[in-house]
Amino acid sequence: MNVEQVLGIKGEATHTISPDKTLRELACRLLETKTGLLVCVDRSNSIIGVVSERDLTQTVARHGEKALGMAVATFMSRDVVACGLNDDIDDLLAIMTEARCRHLPVVHDGRLVGLVSIGDLVKANLRRRAQG
Repeated sequence: MNVEQVLGIKGEATHTISPDKTLRELACRLLETKTGLLVCVDRSNSIIGVVSERDLTQTVARHGEKALGMAVATFMSRDVVACGLNDDIDDLLAIMTEARCRHLPVVHDGRLVGLVSIGDLVKANLRRRAQG
């Protein structure tokens, strides 16, 4: 099973944030979307970074209350591991384990087209095994 098939089941909704938004706005957006990661994109929908709940908590722990006014760009992860629509889920599970990440943005033709989590991939793998 590949990423395109997973997105066909779970949907292609991807939550993004602009790098100029504040940490406070990030926290509200994470709460609103009920997700653990937002993808930072530029105006052409190209990925420039990712920011997670972990990034949020670490920044607040380091900088205290003043962190809430800081821009997402100052603490987002710029070293993004992404995948493509044709990537196999077994390969991605191994990559996620090695990279110690729980989410992978999905890119097609240089643009963000989706997001898969480790949970999405495990569910797809279980579904595939149940179908034989």
